[in-house]
Amino acid sequence: MRVGIGIDTHKLVSGSYLLLAGVRISSDKSIEAHSDGDIVFHSIADAIYGAVALGDIGQHFPDSDNSNKDIDSSIILTHSINSAKEKGFIINNIDIVILLQSPKLAKYNLDMIKNISRLLKCNTDCINIKATTGEGLGFIGKHEGVTCHSIVSLKSSHIE
Repeated sequence: MRVGIGIDTHKLVSGSYLLLAGVRISSDKSIEAHSDGDIVFHSIADAIYGAVALGDIGQHFPDSDNSNKDIDSSIILTHSINSAKEKGFIINNIDIVILLQSPKLAKYNLDMIKNISRLLKCNTDCINIKATTGEGLGFIGKHEGVTCHSIVSLKSSHIE
């Protein structure tokens, strides 16, 4: 059994949607990022890399490499799980917390879970997503940014 933690934070700017776990969510804000800005996929990928001691996204997809500009974050997440599988690990479970003042995310949870499940090739009942606000405090509460925390546990793929 291995466990990893991933955290990603980005600035919010004027826009028309948020991209979270591959789901486009209507919003007057968008995530400013070098990639497509999907902080859910980023935090999960970092947690997976951490669980198998393979560093972080920046080592695999550096923002100093122009070929990573606007990269689809599903590529990053797929790379992380394939790296874990090469080391003999698969998903046991994932717990995700998204910190965002608005919009409310509950109605998008199932779609986000399905996208994560499809990319990581694990059951949807292994994935949990929670969202919370900043209660009007700090950069989250002031609609200036968004953060995602993920904890991933991996199990040996050799268990029968």
